This record gives sequence, structure tokens and C-alpha cells, in this order.
Amino acid sequence: MIPLFYIHYFGDMEIEYWEYMLSLLYLLFFYLYFTRQKNIRIKEAPEYAYYIWGLMAKMLGGLAFSLIYFYYYQGGDGLVFFLGGVAMRNLALVEPLEYLRQMLGDNSMRAWSTYTWETAKPFQYVYFDDRTFAVIRVSSILALLTFKSFLISNLMIASLSYFGIWACYRTYVSYFPQISGKLAIGFLYMPSTIFWGSAILKDTFTFSSVCWWVHLVDELFFKRRVTVSKWVGLVISGIVMITMKPYIFMALFPMTIFWLLYLRVVRLKNVMVKFVLVPIAGLLIVSVSLFVLLKLGDSLDKFALEGALQTIQTTQGDLVNANAYGSNSFNVGTFDGTWFSVFAKFPIATNAALFRPYLWEANNFVMLMSGLENFWVLALSLYVLYRAGPAFMLRCIIGVPILFMSMAFAIFFAFTVGVTTPNFGALVRFKIPMVPFYIGSMYIILYLSQLKKVQTIRRKRFIIAEVRMGTAHLLPKRVAPKKKPIRRAMEPRPA
Repeated sequence: MIPLFYIHYFGDMEIEYWEYMLSLLYLLFFYLYFTRQKNIRIKEAPEYAYYIWGLMAKMLGGLAFSLIYFYYYQGGDGLVFFLGGVAMRNLALVEPLEYLRQMLGDNSMRAWSTYTWETAKPFQYVYFDDRTFAVIRVSSILALLTFKSFLISNLMIASLSYFGIWACYRTYVSYFPQISGKLAIGFLYMPSTIFWGSAILKDTFTFSSVCWWVHLVDELFFKRRVTVSKWVGLVISGIVMITMKPYIFMALFPMTIFWLLYLRVVRLKNVMVKFVLVPIAGLLIVSVSLFVLLKLGDSLDKFALEGALQTIQTTQGDLVNANAYGSNSFNVGTFDGTWFSVFAKFPIATNAALFRPYLWEANNFVMLMSGLENFWVLALSLYVLYRAGPAFMLRCIIGVPILFMSMAFAIFFAFTVGVTTPNFGALVRFKIPMVPFYIGSMYIILYLSQLKKVQTIRRKRFIIAEVRMGTAHLLPKRVAPKKKPIRRAMEPRPA
């Protein structure tokens, strides 16, 4: 095959024919494996009807990303991360002990100098950054397993990251099984999460970690299914977020504390007790969140609370002033160095993260796809607002703990991303952790409004407390099939 382009340190780049053949075998293997899992579990868990479709969407997303960024862009972060992993893989074959030392976190200049032209050299701008170096280390493992194939590595990471998303989807289905198909749209089928969350990018790892975090918090604290492996998984998912994109953890952790304490508060029936406890609980949440985030200051680096304001100003200024972005950039306004000026941009920044780029702002194919998705999200939001009404939407969000957490995280994260990322190309990628939670929340509110309408027709009052822990209890109880009596061998048959 003729080399397509040249990359410094690595020479001519191409995708070999055997990679396409092996990719097809990989797809076939996972299809057969997941089909078997679906057939085993679908009787007890009907949501497994979407199991294969969700997997195939992720795999095709990884395939599309690989081909577009290899043949069309001929580069990008995904390829740079992978090539850094290839260099580490080559180093492992020459100096295993040095590879092990770097896998444990050594990305110093001394470590980089151990690479030669034979092993190839990782690009310094991703090698010396601890957050991107974490992706390179994972990529080196993939390069070892996939014979240095960029295409197969993306397919592998797409399939592995699917498990966390599927687990989180099942968590929401456990609360609202009647809308499992609608929830599948938000968690499994959104184009932006499929494309940007299925390749060798920080976004893929952090998106899956967010889903694992929410699922495991629910398993440990709400469903009381406590195991050592789940605690380990919770810690690992938190570490991945802090290591690669700490601002995600800074947005998710306070909402998790709200989620854990909120259920205890809303269950109280005494109004006076609530009046006293709510401010105390709010103060406790803020205090615990600040304490944890301050303790993690070294790990959060420039995203630590002490330097967060400066980071917002610097990032926003750099992106707005970059000529390379051209018409892909947008401006949320200027900052005067105070938190008030930051929060004053809440409506503009949140709207940008949720609904922009608009269709008329798209100037290439990728932005056009994002514009179509955002138009659909905007239409869904307006439809839910029309059908449910603002008052009922607020009542649902306040009254259902998991819905409260989902919307609070989605809106706060949208604001965080929107205020720091005035560039559409980066925005559509950075916002994917909040997409399934926002879309899922919209469908949950719409479903609850339909239940309210049914209750109104029946001249009954809709009580939000009855659906506080979801609507699974409204399903008709399954009647176990009667077992046929076992006839003994010597027992005479009836005439």
C-alpha cells in the first residue's frame, strides 16, 4: 500500500490491508460475544434489546474517527496519542525495565532521552504533560495488543469504553424501565458521544469514567450492593477523571454529594425539620466539596480552586485570540478578574454548550453533524418545556433525586465548558460527559408529565413522592409460570 503522508519521528504512515481484515474479524467476534450475552439476559432484563445496537454504534464511531482523522485530517490528537504509545511499545521490546519505569509515571526529560530513532520518539508536547501522558501509557498497551494498528486500537478502546456507558444506562433503566428505548437514545445513540467518545482521546476515558462513577455510586449507596470490586472501580474512575480532566471531577463530585444527601432530606415529612436541615445540608455539601477539592489541589494542578479563575481567563483568552480557529470560535464576553463576571456569563455559556453550534454556524462536515444534533436537542428541550411546563419541570427535578443530580451536573458542566471553551471544534468534544444525562433527564421529565396527564384524566392527584425512586414499581408484576408436576416412573398414566 502506498504511504499516505509523512510524520516526523515515525516516517511514512499508512493503514495496511491486514488491518482492515483483522478489524472485520474483531467486529465479528464482539458481535457474536455480545449477541450471546444479550440472548442469555434479555428475558430478565428487556433493555438488552439495545445491547448490540449500542455496541455497533460505538464500534462504527471508532471506525469513522480512525478513517476521517487518518485519511482526511492526516493527524490530530488521537493519532499523536497512538504514535506516542507505539514509541513506548517499541521501547518495551528493547528496554523492558525503562518501559515499566515510564508506565509508573516517569515522563521526565531523562525518560524521553531513552528513545532513539529506531524506537521513534513521542511528541514532547503530549509526553511532558501528565494528563496526555496518561493516554500515551494506555495507548502503549493497545499498540502491544494490536500489532501497532491505529485502526484496531480505536476499535478496541471503543468496545472497552462501552461497558461503563452500558452500566450507567442500565442504572437509569432500573429507575425508569418504561422508557428504556428513550434512555437508549441519550446514552447509546447520540452522534457526538459516539464519535468523540470512541477513540484514543482523553474524552473517551473520562466519559466512560463519569458513567462508571454514577453507576457505582448508585450501586453502593442507593441499591446497597456493596463489594470490594465496586469500591475499587469507584476509586479508579475518580482517579482517571482527576488524572486526565480534573474539571470533570470538580463538577461531578459536588453533585454526587448533593445526590447522596438530598434523598435523606426529601424523605422527611416534617416541614420545620426540613426548614432547619436544608440550609445545614447545603452548608455541609459545600464544605465537604471544598475540603476535598482543596485537598486535591496538587492533583488538580491549574484547575485547583486557587487558580481556577486565572485558568478560565487564560484559556478563554487564548482560544478567542487564536487565528487558527477562524469562524469556529465564539465569544462569551470579557472577564474582569472576578467570579461575578464569570457567573454573569451563565446564560450565554450554558446555551453555547447545550445548543451551539447552530446549523448556520457550521462551516464543515463535522460541524454540520454537530449542528444537526444541537438542533434536535434544542427542539427536544422546547417540546418538553411545552408539554410539561416550567413549573412541573422544576417540580420533577426537585422531587426525584437521580433527576436532580443529572440536571444539576448537566447544567453546571455545560456552564463550565461553555465559559472556558469559546471554540466549536473543542466544545463539541469537551461537552460529551453531560450529553446523556441531559437528554435522559428530558425524556424522564416528559414521561412523568405523561403520567401526570393520565392521573388527571382519572381524576387523581399526581404525587411526586410516589415516583421519587423511579417508576419501576408501576410495572405489572410478572407471574412466574407454573411448573408441570413431575410424574414418577411407576405412576400409572390417567385414562
